[in-house]
Amino acid sequence: MPSQLTSLRTAGKEIFAEYTAHQGSLAAGGMAYFVLLAIAPAAVAVGAVAGAIIGPEDTKAAIESILSRLPDAGSQFQEVTNSVVNVVTSSSGTALTLASVVGLLIAIYAASKAITALRIALDRSFGFIGHDPGLMGRVRDGVMTLVGLLLLVAVVLALTLLPRLAMALGFPEVHFSTGIGWIDWMVLAFIVWLLVLVLYRWAPSRRAPISWRSPVAIGVAMWLLGATAGVGVYVGFSSTLGAAIAAFGAPMVVLLWLYLSFMGVLIGAEIQMYLTEERPRIHD
Repeated sequence: MPSQLTSLRTAGKEIFAEYTAHQGSLAAGGMAYFVLLAIAPAAVAVGAVAGAIIGPEDTKAAIESILSRLPDAGSQFQEVTNSVVNVVTSSSGTALTLASVVGLLIAIYAASKAITALRIALDRSFGFIGHDPGLMGRVRDGVMTLVGLLLLVAVVLALTLLPRLAMALGFPEVHFSTGIGWIDWMVLAFIVWLLVLVLYRWAPSRRAPISWRSPVAIGVAMWLLGATAGVGVYVGFSSTLGAAIAAFGAPMVVLLWLYLSFMGVLIGAEIQMYLTEERPRIHD
């Protein structure tokens, strides 16, 4: 038992040494900032596109349907999500305008910066040092961002149109959740696990050495879910953070959650490379 604890301590020191050498905390903070910067213009763009197709009321109902199926992470998260819903709803009530197009461009710019930073950080963690994708890599990041925004619109449309289509075909009312808390949590955990696998395999410049059997992806998925619930609980009991939120607003909570989430993703990548032992440790 003492030898196992020593091995775990040694592994932990090496993993966090790599994380520090690759400036993981700095990368996580930068990605959190750019994602936070992209939320508002992305909400404007998604609201304008979805509202032009299905109308503002159906757009609002679809967004609220998505949020109602997510775990409750505290009133401060609820305040932020309500603000985003209001932005989407107000945007969906107007036609596609110059402001909508500008919002879309800002969202693509900010989110693509986060994707670029994530790719560079994962390249460092997985040992793809010195690989510069150049202009084509940045174009790919922008395209991935645009595809992500279109997928958000597609989800909103699906939640609105699929139940109507099912009823028109004579099927009973369609529900997107079981109504049983622990089953919905398991489904959410499975979806997050798949997203983590896709992220590790396809976000770096080259395919990372990770398979679906890796325990790291499961651990990172649990970290992300735990961070979501834990930040809400911490905000509720921390008077210091509560004072900061009162001064700077609820986006502070989102920024903290994003930072912890990206930190977990990057540490998970370092753990995966430590387990595979497929590269020498690089400290530059």
